[in-house]
Amino acid sequence: MKPLVQDTMSMILHKMADQYGSRTALSYGNIKWTYKELDVITEEIAAGLNLQGIQKGDHVGILSENTPNAIFSFLAIEKMGAVACLFNTALNADELHRLFHLADLKYLMIGGAYKQNDFAFTVQKATKNYLLQKIFDISFEPREGYISFDDLRNMGAGREDSYQTGQLPISCQDNGMILFSSGTTGQMPKAIVSSYFNLINGGIQKAAAQNITEQDVVCCALQMPHIFCIDVNIMAAFTSGAQLAMPVDLHTKSILETIEKEHCTVLSCIPCMFWAMMERNDFYTYNLSSLRTGIVGGAYCSTEQFINIEKNFGLTLLPGLGQTEATAGVAIADISDSLEVRSTTLGHFVSYSEGKIVDMKTGLEAEQGQVGEIYMKSPLLMTGYYKRPDLTKEVIDEDGWLHTGDLAWQDEHGYLHYAGRVKELINRGGEKINPTEVENVINQLQEVISCKVIGVPDYVYGEAVCACIIWKKGHVMQQKEIYHYLEQKMAPFKIPKYFVYLQSFPTNANGKIKNSKLREMALKYIQDAG
Repeated sequence: MKPLVQDTMSMILHKMADQYGSRTALSYGNIKWTYKELDVITEEIAAGLNLQGIQKGDHVGILSENTPNAIFSFLAIEKMGAVACLFNTALNADELHRLFHLADLKYLMIGGAYKQNDFAFTVQKATKNYLLQKIFDISFEPREGYISFDDLRNMGAGREDSYQTGQLPISCQDNGMILFSSGTTGQMPKAIVSSYFNLINGGIQKAAAQNITEQDVVCCALQMPHIFCIDVNIMAAFTSGAQLAMPVDLHTKSILETIEKEHCTVLSCIPCMFWAMMERNDFYTYNLSSLRTGIVGGAYCSTEQFINIEKNFGLTLLPGLGQTEATAGVAIADISDSLEVRSTTLGHFVSYSEGKIVDMKTGLEAEQGQVGEIYMKSPLLMTGYYKRPDLTKEVIDEDGWLHTGDLAWQDEHGYLHYAGRVKELINRGGEKINPTEVENVINQLQEVISCKVIGVPDYVYGEAVCACIIWKKGHVMQQKEIYHYLEQKMAPFKIPKYFVYLQSFPTNANGKIKNSKLREMALKYIQDAG
């Protein structure tokens, strides 16, 4: 456990530059930047953004694949006291349009593309009825008509006398970041606000949990718009003087090459990414002997999978439980814990937090060994849901307890044992999917009477999306047709893997669908279908 600090992003990066100025802060392919360069470049970008009208408190979005420019831009936004809003790169125009409104977005920085999603084209469609003040192109090959990353740097260079982020009236408690999470209370996702205090101290504590120092090299193998990446990769590295090694993309080959080339010592991933790397035919040809530790999180990891990951990667793997509302996480194991403890539990509540298991029937603290909902209290929780104090009160009660929606039981040593989720939110490889959102799109089909979307077990992703559909008589659509329809309506990771056709849904006496029975029926249907 390390002391909590009251630093702003500008303060912490200045400190790192003073202490580790000549050490490598960031690497990407064959290019490396020192901590001094990291501080200077982010200062130039901040000054350039300021010349373009961005002020403290403005909401500035980033829609980009993982690149150094995205990292520099994120840190620059934070240094100047603005609020960085990070968007999932798989979202389509309609989904982005809704989030722009939700976050009151004023400015946007776009990268190149992610798979088939060209960001400039998608944003053009998303902003037909939404006016952004300016869009900046931070891709490696900037398009005509946009202010580029290099343009911003050139604008900001040499402004040391007139603009310094360290001189701005910024508090560590100011809002610093917005991430988006699908919720179970409605169709719209929620905009989750974190302060600079949350971000910086969350990184410091995650670095402490993994014993990260300036000697470490952290492989950035997670997507940037997730708290797992921000907390465990970016902030853990940049608050400890470690090197953040970025693969040129997030393909398994690139990640493995980066580990070997940069001699990475820390690797944190979602379970399915670890698994995908191990399934490569050439996995054992890579030299991964430099790896020391890392966290597996973002989705459920079975004991068997945990042990296989640790064995094949040759590191001391740590289990972790987190959610965006708990910026610094909920639980993590100690690096000194035995493999049995680390592979069968979530660890203990994170530093600077108080936790308990609450009986869902009585609302009282559960007995040892009794399953209940995880509650936690910490100075590192989210600031709240943006412009939704009503929703914030639903998850953080008047006594400051965050109701996580996760189920667990606690043993005599204080370790948490995962037991599922209260919410129906589907967790596919770390991507949180709101079933209602998918249901609403499918129910728009005229041939559909009713649709219920559920999560079913998946060995690779932890959970897979399954759509249970009741069709109008004689109007069953082919799965190929449904896929084509859904591809136009939502991000690929939200599209169901399985389609189960039923005559009716199992219901209780009140006419409500019995999810447990429906899941049993769906699994039998999937098994019978082969």
